[in-house]
Amino acid sequence: MNFIDNLKKSFKTNHSKNALCIDEVFYTYQDLTDAIFKIRLYIQNNIAPNENLIGLVANNDLETYASIFAIWFENKAYIPVNPFAPLERNIKIFDLAEVKTVFDASNSSAFKKNFNVLNTSKIDTKSNPKNLKEIPFTKNDIAYILYTSGSTGTPKGIPISFKNLNALLTALDQDKEYKLNNSDKCLMMYDLTFDASLTAFLPAFLAGACSYTVPSNSIKYFQIFKLLLKHKLTVIKMVPAIINYLRPYFPEIYAPSVKYCIFGGGKLNEDIVKEWIKCIPNSKLYNHYGPTECTVCSTYYNYKFNSKNPTYNGVLSIGKPLKGIEFMIVDDANKKVDAGTHGELCLSGDQLTEGYWKNEALNKSTFFNLKNGEKRFYKTGDICFLNQEGLLMYVGRKDFQVKIRGFRVELGEIEYHVRSVTNNNICVIDIDNNDGNKEIALVIEGKKTNTDSLFEHLQNKLPNYMVPTKTFFITELPHNTNGKLDRAQLKKLIQQP
Repeated sequence: MNFIDNLKKSFKTNHSKNALCIDEVFYTYQDLTDAIFKIRLYIQNNIAPNENLIGLVANNDLETYASIFAIWFENKAYIPVNPFAPLERNIKIFDLAEVKTVFDASNSSAFKKNFNVLNTSKIDTKSNPKNLKEIPFTKNDIAYILYTSGSTGTPKGIPISFKNLNALLTALDQDKEYKLNNSDKCLMMYDLTFDASLTAFLPAFLAGACSYTVPSNSIKYFQIFKLLLKHKLTVIKMVPAIINYLRPYFPEIYAPSVKYCIFGGGKLNEDIVKEWIKCIPNSKLYNHYGPTECTVCSTYYNYKFNSKNPTYNGVLSIGKPLKGIEFMIVDDANKKVDAGTHGELCLSGDQLTEGYWKNEALNKSTFFNLKNGEKRFYKTGDICFLNQEGLLMYVGRKDFQVKIRGFRVELGEIEYHVRSVTNNNICVIDIDNNDGNKEIALVIEGKKTNTDSLFEHLQNKLPNYMVPTKTFFITELPHNTNGKLDRAQLKKLIQQP
């Protein structure tokens, strides 16, 4: 597959069909193509050929999506920032990527003092499309750089090449059971700074389908509830946290139009899936797994509706790797472990990034080579094991392993037993006590209730050192803009004096 050429063909073939629904306004593929043309012409006339990294303010509008494709069709890369994130952090990200030009469709851009800003919603051009030069596709060039939180406080940049992205889309296209067409209606709930957005909107655009977006500053689960029922969506990809918030509304949700439901970006617990599938009776359900460093999705599991599904601590399997992905599970010395043994999951293949942006120290600690450097692996930081069926089972984050009284504890195991007796959203975290040691805290979303029966259950299921010693009730668990639980913010909230 050459996904750039395939996108161009799809836009042309489906020019009269709807490409986007944004705040209940529909835009056709022709509207998208016209917007792309204007931005491409600006790039060719105003941006130097060697200026390859373009900043992008990830608004929820036609011009922002058009900017992504215009940048790609000019063989350049975009670096997205969330317009609702702190300005100082966004400027820091653009500075780290050495960005000079920023595309922003906002009426008033906050970046004008620091960068050359193009308001993509106000480009006025009457030029003939024939004046546009076609730019050759170069697979090894960067397609985008996403910045994620860094342990040192400085965001770390992950560049993904056209080759990486092409490998992902080719692998997804080879799944004979997952085929979109130009009549599909696809949910796009993700912020464009989150890599899962790529597997939400790109398959839709390649198929000529319509993407229904959710504003990043909205109550996502409520917007999804409305879009799902009003527009009879057929393809929905979500973070697992969403159905936790939709759970009270399950009796009101009946969506037989859904044919594919994909989860990614967090642990998927089987207990809630068993309830959710009653809402989508005609759908296939996939559990996607993958770090940003290996281009969004590396493995997937196809849920079996009428038979047993493999779980560990109640979490569904993450399945098998996509075609072209190699994996191995290693110990602390990077030595491969036997099936059934817990270890760190490592990934290799054409989807793997070349390394963090200008961060050799992190590259040395995170990537390693085998077979005289012929094969390069990325250490995901995820603890997994291979079950008897050859499926990958997710245990938890390596950095979520804590030592309590000298014992190694998986916080996910405690969460599993808590969830077995409560429907509340919960989180188990480690906190520092007054003696400077670690202890386990249980945080429950909702009003304060009696927890005697819950703790009696935990004491019957877990060794003493794994039973939480502190319990907190909180109105709402904090999540970041991508719907993932924000553990760092949670620790700050419960430890405030």
